[in-house]
Amino acid sequence: MYKNILVAIDDSETSRCALSEALHIARSSNARLYICHVADETLMGMHGRTFSTSLNIDNAIKAIADAGQKLLDEAMASAAGIDAQSILLEARNRRVSETIAEKASELGVDLIVIGRHGRRGLATLILGSVAEQLAKIAGASVLLVRQH
Repeated sequence: MYKNILVAIDDSETSRCALSEALHIARSSNARLYICHVADETLMGMHGRTFSTSLNIDNAIKAIADAGQKLLDEAMASAAGIDAQSILLEARNRRVSETIAEKASELGVDLIVIGRHGRRGLATLILGSVAEQLAKIAGASVLLVRQH
């Protein structure tokens, strides 16, 4: 039985499927659930260099974190009756997978649940997927959830 579960979410449909699966497992196992989101400033493009002439980088990073917190708040609303905690992480020039794996290790989780986007071909070859990278480096079991 799982005692501590971490689910990593973003704003994708596969992430919503992963959250649903993690909620089900947490309820079935009476486990503690950590719902986390990684605010990743690389979404701005090359750590802000792309937008540096037109944006205040600190405000842009805050906006990314605020959007992540909103996702977490929505996810927590669906965790009624579960011992759950939301965690907003910042990648800060690290891979998202490394950030999640490190936090999972700190928390002593038994299971990490994450959505798998199902990208194939060149995009996955060049970038890899966060889910696949996490499955390789995590110290806990990783459940990859596809959209269903």
